[in-house]
Amino acid sequence: MQKLTIFLLVLAGIAFFACKKNSSSGPPTVKDVRTVDPAKADSFFTQALPGTLIAIQGSGFSGLKAIYFNDTSAYFNPVYVTDNTIIVSIPGYAQTAATKPSVPSTIRIVTDHGSTSYSFTLFLPYPQITGISIDDSGTSLLITGTNLAGVSKVTFPIVGSNQTAATSYKEDTTHKLVTAVPPPGQAYPDSIHVYCTFGVASFPYPPPMTIAAISNENAVAGATITVTGTNFIGLNQVIFPGGITATPTVNSVKKFTVTVPSGVTTTDSLRISGQLGTAASPQLFDSYLTFTSPGYLSTFEQQWATDNTAFVGWTGAYANAAVASTSYPNGTGGVGVLLQGGTLAKNAGPTSQANPGNLQLNDVPWVANTGDAIAGYSLKFEIFVANDWKAGEIWISVGDWYKWSSFTARYAPWETAPGGIFHPSGWVTVTIPLTQFIAGNQFWQTSWTPGGAPATKFTDYPYTALCFMVTNDQASAVSVADGINVAIDNVRIVKGQ
Repeated sequence: MQKLTIFLLVLAGIAFFACKKNSSSGPPTVKDVRTVDPAKADSFFTQALPGTLIAIQGSGFSGLKAIYFNDTSAYFNPVYVTDNTIIVSIPGYAQTAATKPSVPSTIRIVTDHGSTSYSFTLFLPYPQITGISIDDSGTSLLITGTNLAGVSKVTFPIVGSNQTAATSYKEDTTHKLVTAVPPPGQAYPDSIHVYCTFGVASFPYPPPMTIAAISNENAVAGATITVTGTNFIGLNQVIFPGGITATPTVNSVKKFTVTVPSGVTTTDSLRISGQLGTAASPQLFDSYLTFTSPGYLSTFEQQWATDNTAFVGWTGAYANAAVASTSYPNGTGGVGVLLQGGTLAKNAGPTSQANPGNLQLNDVPWVANTGDAIAGYSLKFEIFVANDWKAGEIWISVGDWYKWSSFTARYAPWETAPGGIFHPSGWVTVTIPLTQFIAGNQFWQTSWTPGGAPATKFTDYPYTALCFMVTNDQASAVSVADGINVAIDNVRIVKGQ
């Protein structure tokens, strides 16, 4: 009898402690979800971002075995679980309606005495567009950003309508890129809009077309020029000085070609028009027609004159318009020639070469205010290369007759040309920033000394004449076949590139 009594007491104790540990007799219930910030204890919500730390309030949470957000299991620490509260972080990788439209949008709590579900929405942050660009084909807009999920529409500002839907679009699986084909028509300055599951993202549109460089800034009628820049999408017209138009051939979003029409008689920017609006070149086109001073150093129209149409020097390397049209076709009149036939000796400065390797210009003004800084200014000229140029250099020195001893630039384009040969088709524009003219290289030197300092302002130059000099600062001689035969024209100082 005594043993039976003890056994019954043990069973009663076990039952008592079991009831003490798990006091709930039914499934758990959720009352609300709030922030864990004590100062906002009364802030309740029914939706949150993945990764958010939340407090679930209710009852019957003792004996918690699992918790799911949209069927994604979440880790929980039992220390932060009571019968009335669960503090837990929503998994950052939890599914959302944006990534999987069929998600249940619930919090599911499983205990050892039952389970329950509570309606709760997980959403991605508001979508944002961080940048746009035109793809290489020039037909599609690449829209980059964050949380570009569940895209239902992409619209563009097109003249004649408020917003016009894209012809087509596609979002990638990372929700960071949307590729859209703009609708036909010309855009006006406004914004594109991308409609996503959790909001509408916008970004200024259109991206500006820009002209960075023109292959020949002084091209004559009938010559074909190449223009490089950005966002050449839907480009349909090139406007030459005087309003004369031509139709471009667009090679890519960054390049097009066009043939110069006849009738250009004035100097102005080259302009373009297309689906993204208009743009103008920062460079003047056909400046040889006006060759204004200060700035123009020589157009090579005559020898021995003292203005900016001529040049002086001991070379005799002058070709009049007739010769230029034959040997260096499609030029703008007279040209200066650097013609070095014969062998260029190794490690030889310009004075060791024959006279046709030197070409001296007049001492004419460069800028109106000589106190200006040289930063942002460049030397420009057109060049025609008559044969393969693959050795030898041109030194361009600032100075005066037999006084080429202040600042010098080195020009050897074959060094960076494909296959080590520079032989462009027709005339091309050369741009050399004035900061590349450095001190320490004299016309009697036999090799180039890098690292010299440039001038800082125009008053640092003791003279304003230039001399183009053929040199060979290489360790081997240049044979006759590798000689230099180039024509130079329209030498000028400009602000910009």
